[in-house]
Amino acid sequence: MNTDRENLVNLNQWKNHKRENNFSDYLKVLSFNDLMNESNELLDQIKRSEEGIDLFSKTRVIMSEFTHRLEKESRHLADSVKDFKKQIEDRLL
Repeated sequence: MNTDRENLVNLNQWKNHKRENNFSDYLKVLSFNDLMNESNELLDQIKRSEEGIDLFSKTRVIMSEFTHRLEKESRHLADSVKDFKKQIEDRLL
């Protein structure tokens, strides 16, 4: 059996991608106040060092949602959040 590796998908990567997309869809329907509450809950989880990789994924998705919303209001704030997100990713990767 000859398998072409280029067409194979890592199951864990696919699951993570799917989870991120679902979480992103959830965040999009939240009010700004609810988004802030969700962020605070995530910060509490980070402080307790729960879930590791999943927290990193959620943090990226939440910051992307903040950036998306801020782009409509203030380009300067959105750029600041993007820069902050990049700094976090650089430290964690």
